[in-house]
Amino acid sequence: MKLEKVVLKNFRNFTEADITLNQKSLIIGANDVGKTNLIDAIRILLDKSLSENDIEPADEDFCAFSDCDSFEVLLYFSDITEDCINAKLGQYINDENNSMYLGYFATRDIEGGAKDYTIKAGPSLDLLEELHGRHYLKVLNLKYVGASRNVNNFLRSEKNRLLEALKSNRTKEQISTDNKNLEKVVDLMNEVQNEIDSLSYIQSAGTRLSEELNNLAEHHISQEIKLGIDTPKSKDLFKKIQLLSYINEQSIQVGGDGRKNQAFIALWAAMNELQSDEDQVEEVSIFCIEEPEAHLHPHQQRKLSEYLVHHLKTQVILTTHAPSIATDFNPTSIVRLYTSKDKSTIAAKGGASGEIAEKVKNMEFRLNVISSEVYFSDCVLLVEGSSEMIFYKALAKQLRIDLDKLNISILSVEGVGFKRYIELFEILDIHWFVRTDNDYFKVTRKKQEPKEVYRLAGIQRALDFVALRKDLNPEIDMSQLEQILRNTEGQLKELPSADDEHRTKMYDSFYEELNNHNIFIAERGLEEDLYFSSEIVSEKIREYFNMLVDDDYEDEEVIEAMKKKKSTFMFHFVQEYIDFLSNISDDELAEPLFKCKETIEELRHV
Repeated sequence: MKLEKVVLKNFRNFTEADITLNQKSLIIGANDVGKTNLIDAIRILLDKSLSENDIEPADEDFCAFSDCDSFEVLLYFSDITEDCINAKLGQYINDENNSMYLGYFATRDIEGGAKDYTIKAGPSLDLLEELHGRHYLKVLNLKYVGASRNVNNFLRSEKNRLLEALKSNRTKEQISTDNKNLEKVVDLMNEVQNEIDSLSYIQSAGTRLSEELNNLAEHHISQEIKLGIDTPKSKDLFKKIQLLSYINEQSIQVGGDGRKNQAFIALWAAMNELQSDEDQVEEVSIFCIEEPEAHLHPHQQRKLSEYLVHHLKTQVILTTHAPSIATDFNPTSIVRLYTSKDKSTIAAKGGASGEIAEKVKNMEFRLNVISSEVYFSDCVLLVEGSSEMIFYKALAKQLRIDLDKLNISILSVEGVGFKRYIELFEILDIHWFVRTDNDYFKVTRKKQEPKEVYRLAGIQRALDFVALRKDLNPEIDMSQLEQILRNTEGQLKELPSADDEHRTKMYDSFYEELNNHNIFIAERGLEEDLYFSSEIVSEKIREYFNMLVDDDYEDEEVIEAMKKKKSTFMFHFVQEYIDFLSNISDDELAEPLFKCKETIEELRHV
């Protein structure tokens, strides 16, 4: 059985969202986008730890983005084959495809007024019937661990459940042997208590405490106070058992929160394995963990992700902020939530999607832990290399554009392979911008004269990106750009020389319209554009290389020195002269950052 789809209408920050889940689903997205709200919606129907009062609708459950006095949470289950589900809910299951709908429908008179809800189930949306009570939770439920969890309580309860289950599965011979051994354990514990009682300082402490308590109140006289071990009754003995680690045969309690989280999940897996080994499953549980990576270092985060996917033999839903988990998770199971133009939350491509998986797989080695942070970004600036990334991060600080606060990432594609990134961001509905060089490429021809010609590869590259964006979004208007192409026909390729004057002319022709399509083209390249951005910046660059004007160094010689060192130059230059970058706030170099900031502010209505 699988929870295949969650449909939300006017619930909290979801106005209307259809979210497809997989057998193992990873819910990702920026902070406050609604990951917990999605989980809460499922919990309303499936979490038996919530009381009747807990699932009563509240005003904050009704969507703030729409004028509504009702909301719906609808769960669609498929592949229902378990006998326990059919026995309890058979009348609500579609026999043709083994599916079922389960829904929560809330209403209110007015904001602050009386509220009510019904729970319905049925084989189709047209045949939903009201359920009286949540009796289905005996066989269908959600086991939930929140981000702010008391792991000690979870460990205690799950440990007890595992022991209870194992006790009930014993053979008659095992029960007989265990009972005899337990009698011995109780006798030994009583003997230990008697030996402790015989210790002089234990006796003295108990006597002194009794005397002082008798002086405080008369009702203490009927009781004798002693120090000792709280020996449990034999039937409750297992509840006192703790999880222990052993080092050189010395027992210690399981330590840090990271280790406890792992121990808790291991208990879950053991319990699930035990139930799976029994041919007759008594209930179907969906496991949901918010931020399973809490208190774990990156290697253990990745291992935990692999463990949850391959060792828990049931449906698992995770939410995370950890790029290391997102990188290693199966891309067919990633659900990215994001804020739409109307401020409500929706899922990219409707949730777990083969389309998303295809684009993620196309990234191949490129999608490492560092670049996967963009899964959680609202906007990404793509640049060619590490020197551009160093520069734009430093420039953002000087322009007081807080990239982290605005949830903007700057990502190097390490070359000019922007295409796969653009395809991925388009399908994930992540806002993106490109900054690329306006470079010439030399083309050598065998059968034509002249043998060597040039093309403006940067502008052609930018035009390809716009065409790609148009393919992915047919509604995009390219008419202005097509007009410019007609006006400049024959001026982008098969050029006789790499002429800077012609490059500047084409830059002026295309720059503004390319900006309208998220592409920022350099006038020449990062080094040239930075050097000529302001007089004070060029002066400081010369100072950095000790190539002063008075020493007759030409501009091109300084630029060549910048290119020769590239990232090393940029790293040290922005550290030493970062204060002077504010002088280029009005230069076109800074426009990609301002455009990213403007995009986020429009998104947030800042």
